[in-house]
Amino acid sequence: MNSIIECAQADAKTLNTGAKEQCLTAPVIRYALAETDQEFATAILAKTLAEWRTEEASKAIIPLFEIEALATADTDDTYYEGRKKYKTKNGKKIRTSEVHLGACSHRALASYNGKKMRIYEFTDAQEIKATTIDGVKVRGQLVTIEVGKMVDATDDKPQYTPLTITYEDYKEFENGPVVLKPTWSHIELQGIFDIELTKVSATATSIKFTASAGCAGDDLVKAFIDESVVLKDASGSAYTHSFVAADANGVYELTGTGFANGFTVDLDGVVQLTEATYESIAPLTITI
Repeated sequence: MNSIIECAQADAKTLNTGAKEQCLTAPVIRYALAETDQEFATAILAKTLAEWRTEEASKAIIPLFEIEALATADTDDTYYEGRKKYKTKNGKKIRTSEVHLGACSHRALASYNGKKMRIYEFTDAQEIKATTIDGVKVRGQLVTIEVGKMVDATDDKPQYTPLTITYEDYKEFENGPVVLKPTWSHIELQGIFDIELTKVSATATSIKFTASAGCAGDDLVKAFIDESVVLKDASGSAYTHSFVAADANGVYELTGTGFANGFTVDLDGVVQLTEATYESIAPLTITI
């Protein structure tokens, strides 16, 4: 009978220890999730902000929130003791933390509960921790995300969401470590903001509306340009119009002729501007 059996060795070969200086990484203060097949072709691309923003806009990378109270909750390997000692189960690399979030952000984070994804780690020394399998391509470590129930505020502490990260292979970083030092800060990755479009007025020649972000809907976004917005007629076809930028009160205007009931105003997909990335919750349906 033919067979191929690759027998895992209990111990890897020893490596040389010569080093004059140890490159120690700083504490992790933020995570970014990534799809399991996401990776950067080179370390240079993985240090390039434009590449990160492109991945962010495509939702291949999802920047999360800053974390607090990072702690280790690793489990030990387990063994069977007979005439010899046999490992029966690998220990787990587990990190717990807290995230101070409002209700809307908690709901967004909780939508990833139980997901298996890759994770990039940002440190407070402006480093990006990742991994590589070939010394060229860069990707995040494979993990499972557990998002706990939101904990109410007390006199001593604001409300927070417990976050647990369990690493699929506790040696993934050790075996292929990547520590990058980009010239930009993680705060330049803000994730995608949900936008709610609200009608101010509508006639056959003018549609006025606002675009708000934030859980309370009180953060008016005034930066959208003509290419950010699409107007469609009741059949779903793009409709010719002129665009007027937001005024001091955040009111945009679309002008033209023949506007009618059932027209919709929407952002043109995921819109990425210099300061942030946006996506509308739903199209605004117009009633004249």
